[in-house]
Amino acid sequence: MSLDKSVIKGFALMDMSTRGGQYVGNWRVLMPEIDEAKCIACGLCATICPEAAIAGKPKVKPKIDMRFCKGCGICANECPQKAIEMKQEAKK
Repeated sequence: MSLDKSVIKGFALMDMSTRGGQYVGNWRVLMPEIDEAKCIACGLCATICPEAAIAGKPKVKPKIDMRFCKGCGICANECPQKAIEMKQEAKK
């Protein structure tokens, strides 16, 4: 049986033991901020993060490792509770 790749809509990173490869936080313009009151700990943000910068699983509030976050906003866009807001990165 062969896999028809034309129907694949995305991917899920199942092994979180090795996060993204390189630190990308030094060129980020926007950064995600999680509103703990709105977050229902569904784990979707951790599943869809392309850099594996978000550690979390269902029923556990997510934590973002800013060293790996590139500020793409996918997590904020896909959050069903709109608990993640992209904010301007503070200048250092």
